[in-house]
Amino acid sequence: MTFRFDRTRRLIAAVLATEALVFLGAGQALAQDAEYPRKPVTIVVPFTAGGATDLSARLVAQLLSAQLGQPFVVENRAGASGMIGMGAVARAAPDGYTLGWGGNSPMSVSPHLSRNPPYDPGKAFAPISLAAISSWIMVTRPELPVTSVAELVGLAKKEPGKLSFASSGNGSAPHLLGELFKTSAGIDMLHVPFKGEIDGFNAMMAGQVDMMLGSTSSASALVKSGRLKGLAVTTPKRDAAVPNLPTVAEAGAPELTFEIFFGLVGPAGLPPPIVAKLAAAMKQAVADPNYRQTMEKAGIHATSSTPADFQALLAQHNQRWLAIIKRNNITSD
Repeated sequence: MTFRFDRTRRLIAAVLATEALVFLGAGQALAQDAEYPRKPVTIVVPFTAGGATDLSARLVAQLLSAQLGQPFVVENRAGASGMIGMGAVARAAPDGYTLGWGGNSPMSVSPHLSRNPPYDPGKAFAPISLAAISSWIMVTRPELPVTSVAELVGLAKKEPGKLSFASSGNGSAPHLLGELFKTSAGIDMLHVPFKGEIDGFNAMMAGQVDMMLGSTSSASALVKSGRLKGLAVTTPKRDAAVPNLPTVAEAGAPELTFEIFFGLVGPAGLPPPIVAKLAAAMKQAVADPNYRQTMEKAGIHATSSTPADFQALLAQHNQRWLAIIKRNNITSD
């Protein structure tokens, strides 16, 4: 009887000790989250230095450093349409010390074009906040006898297969948008891929291709100077960089409504207190007048979001891009 009582007492003591350790561990984790960050934080930008994505990340990193008292350091890891850098973020420990600057291609397009993607874009990340939104702009060579999307569709139907559209490569967002335009408008156009967006613009200005959906941040100056002809922008609202151009919805092609976005994400499993702290800091950073002015000059619109809103945007983009890829049997080859 005494043996059974002692054994029961020891069992209860062991259970209580285990629960105490669990409670202590949870308390320490909460304390660490509250003290975050306690050391430098890396923000992985999955593209080369110098572009608009890199610029926005570096500006925000400076602002986060000032707010949170630790260095936020940008690290460029380019390659595989952004999947090398974002793959590193997906594999990182979810402790808040490795974050990513996610955008359209690596977060919602490229993984769906790869046979063996390094991550599932819908499960691998913890969205924190948007940092900026921009648009694509439908542009044509100046000599093309059209002044609207409707006129372009009419010309393509009149001359099936004779018009061409440029892109920044097979499987790029401009390629997918061009295929979506063809399908939704019921027209036939030849796809001409280039190594980059600027190459496509140059080919249009040389009269070698007819149309392209390029980033407004890169194309707006060419439109304003008359070297390219702008027809519409892809954002839900008109773009302040080219305010006289209608949206694609206004122009009769609402299915082309897509935003260019980039923002801050962490690996899946990032503790909610850290997500909340970073989201609050991002809201303040994106409201900074110098950041907003710099982005506007680049044709990009500074905007923050809640983690939930960023997650919803990512889910929507993944669903829509994947549908376009499957419908048109698009590959990156």
